[in-house]
Amino acid sequence: MRINHSQPVWAAMSDAEQPIPELYREAAEQVRQLARQARLTDIRDDLLALAARFERLAANADAAIRLGLVGYPHGEVIPSQRDRPAPKERE
Repeated sequence: MRINHSQPVWAAMSDAEQPIPELYREAAEQVRQLARQARLTDIRDDLLALAARFERLAANADAAIRLGLVGYPHGEVIPSQRDRPAPKERE
């Protein structure tokens, strides 16, 4: 088996299998994309602040995992639409 080192190990995982810090970073990027589309500066500023908060959560989760803190990160990963198998077609 060959390992592709150009992508992180979690790149091929479903959302439910990705490490929580990476889910925070993914959310931050999605919010930044929304901020780029925002036409009002107050909305853009709020979205960028939210993205920064997700980045801080990711950094905190990384640190907690690295330090082996029990019970952190909190919460449960909720499966997304992408994690569900496609519905079977009726015959």
